[in-house]
Amino acid sequence: MESQPIPPAVVSGPVCRNGRATIPPRSWSRPFGGAGPGVAMAAALWMAVPDLHAIEDVPEGGLRWLQGYDGNAPTGGFRVDGRLRIEAPDEPQPVGLVLESGRLEIGPGGELLVQHGPGGSRFLQGDVVNDGLVSLNSVLLFSRDGAEWVNRGTIRAAMFMGLGVTGKGARFRQASGEIHSDEPGSRLEFYNQSWFIHGGGKVFGSPAIVASSARIEAAVTEDLRLRFLGPGCRLEGRYPADLSVVVASDDVFGPVDLTLDPEGAIAGTLEVTASAQDPGAVVRCPGSGATLAAEGVFRILPGAGVSEIRGPLTIRGLLSVEGSMRWGASDGGLTNRGRLLVSDEGRLQLSAPLVQASGTLEIGGGSLDAPSGVTVTGGTVVAAGRLSGPITNSAIAVVDQARPARVTGRWVQTASATMRTVARFGPGSSGHALQVAGSLDLGGTLEVVSAGGSHLADGVELRLLQADAVRGWFARLALPPLETGLHWQVVPSEREVRLVVRRSPAPLVIEWLHRDGGDLLRVSGPWGSQQEVVLRVSPDLKQWTPFQRLFPFAGVATVPVPRNPGGEDGPMTVYQAVLGPVGSTTW
Repeated sequence: MESQPIPPAVVSGPVCRNGRATIPPRSWSRPFGGAGPGVAMAAALWMAVPDLHAIEDVPEGGLRWLQGYDGNAPTGGFRVDGRLRIEAPDEPQPVGLVLESGRLEIGPGGELLVQHGPGGSRFLQGDVVNDGLVSLNSVLLFSRDGAEWVNRGTIRAAMFMGLGVTGKGARFRQASGEIHSDEPGSRLEFYNQSWFIHGGGKVFGSPAIVASSARIEAAVTEDLRLRFLGPGCRLEGRYPADLSVVVASDDVFGPVDLTLDPEGAIAGTLEVTASAQDPGAVVRCPGSGATLAAEGVFRILPGAGVSEIRGPLTIRGLLSVEGSMRWGASDGGLTNRGRLLVSDEGRLQLSAPLVQASGTLEIGGGSLDAPSGVTVTGGTVVAAGRLSGPITNSAIAVVDQARPARVTGRWVQTASATMRTVARFGPGSSGHALQVAGSLDLGGTLEVVSAGGSHLADGVELRLLQADAVRGWFARLALPPLETGLHWQVVPSEREVRLVVRRSPAPLVIEWLHRDGGDLLRVSGPWGSQQEVVLRVSPDLKQWTPFQRLFPFAGVATVPVPRNPGGEDGPMTVYQAVLGPVGSTTW
């Protein structure tokens, strides 16, 4: 039915119930044509008495077109069970709804159609509950401060169209239903301290752009993707495994700053990219910090700027540093129990101590700058790049001659540590697997792994580790097996760890070393896993006194110069080292 606009004198006797007005059905009509900007228009195209600030419910099967200009009169809440269409076909002024009271309810069979046209922006000011369909063939701005949109229905955004939540502190709550922003260029965006709250349903397509805050209340997000832009962003609530978050600065919004306050561990994916600023992207872990779950992934992607993590973060999953990153905490340390990987082009700067309790710390060709130190109490540290700062290893360290590690600082191997060295015997493989610009304190076990099945023949020499000063020695050697008649020999050195294969074992050698902290005796000779050594002293080459048993003998040992065991004045000047079977009590 095509009805003509009804003059105001015809519209009479509106029935108001609780701030809502019901108007006779004949009052809705087709749109006006050619209304000029000087006409004082209401929010709808029907004509109304001046004191009427509500429109009736749009019944099932009904259609209403809305067109207006700045200064639209406020409207009371109403329900849509048919189709409500917002369109500005000609004029550049904004068009939309201003709700003075109540809310806009879209029923399960209703539709809010925001139509594209050459006119101004489309807006909606007030609370919304959608159980039906919102068709965004243009951009709709949800613009009232503090308003709330509860979505339990479907929202569909056309190509290059979408929903912008711009009201300060406004809340968009996805309770259930679906949001389709999977057309090219379509968007769901939040600005001006507004909130995106996810309690269920599914968002299809491009990441929801949040230049403000978000809260996740659902245990499963159906593969939700969020992208945070600009300063002052916040993400709180749950962080399930199917949630993907991107923190990315750009030239429009500038640096991005996101505070993470999850309830429980971070089980999903977090990717950070920084533009040219320093820092270009900041992720904050306030209070007691955050935990990256075993299935969680945190990636620092390459960018022109520097990314930062501020605050304690316990890693049980994967933290992959592929760009430039700083990480620190004002109180407490940083803990790795998962996998911390610095890739070939990655750079990680630590301003707090890093403790690896378990898992893997892998410097895969990039650089790690840790002036406060790295302590490895469990798991494995794989060193193949550049490391700066003191390192204490009480677990397993892996170095490889094919990808040597360069360390600036002191490296300490404790008694419980293992230095696993991958040795290569081909041409050009004689370089040291670990080079330390500082001191290298040795202890624990040296394990040599032969790579490539190279033949260990007589005369093969392995230069494994190098430092400005090598102190101490390993308590145990785990070396590749040799053919019958060949023996491993440790070559004593003050600056490197070097092994050589010999056909005939060299005799034990005792050397007197002069040190500032006191003289030492160094005993070196052929190594065997079933041997131990006893150092004996004698004042007259007749009476020998066992002084120290080294068990097992790992090829080299240094001991303080002993005093006369008989109590006579003057040190003993004659020494003898004797090899014998492990556990033997007679010599």
